[in-house]
Amino acid sequence: MNYLIIKKIFFIAILVFAFQQCASKKTDLNPEASKSTIKGAPSWYLNTQNKEGFKLVSSTATSQDMQLAINKASLDAGNTLASMVKSEMNALVKRVRDETGREDDSELLDQFSQVQEQVVATTLQDWEISKKEVFREKNSKGKNIFRAYVLIEWDEGAAQKRFLDRIKNEKEIYDAIRATELYEEMEDKVEKYREKYGS
Repeated sequence: MNYLIIKKIFFIAILVFAFQQCASKKTDLNPEASKSTIKGAPSWYLNTQNKEGFKLVSSTATSQDMQLAINKASLDAGNTLASMVKSEMNALVKRVRDETGREDDSELLDQFSQVQEQVVATTLQDWEISKKEVFREKNSKGKNIFRAYVLIEWDEGAAQKRFLDRIKNEKEIYDAIRATELYEEMEDKVEKYREKYGS
């Protein structure tokens, strides 16, 4: 057999072996939840409570790096919060259509939707981590990783206040929904927010 061919085969064999070794050293960052993992989870994660005027979302994530585990969990919670708010926004636009009786007035609905999206896009950035816990655990290969649990809070009352203030500056929207139940509900929420924070 040609010396060059033997050399190539030997070189390829070394590469395959090295690849297998590297693959075997990969850390499983998504281990299946064991009984001890579930038992050790914070109560606020397993049973997220309600808090008036706020939206609370909990999440968990793992990583070999502790801060990265926290960041991943926070990002996941933030994405869940954004999905929840987007769903509520769609429901709110539908209520405006139903309550104002102006189903054909797409321009009004577009204005309302745009104002709402602008306010929410701004205030969604105001969430903060209210609780955080990090544990070490073993993955399926016995390697140590970090599991982070986070609870984020979003001040819905502050968002409602900004939204209502913006609506009052948009005369056409204000005139259309002022007499609806939706407007009364928003006023009520904002009043509670003002009483709580004196603003």
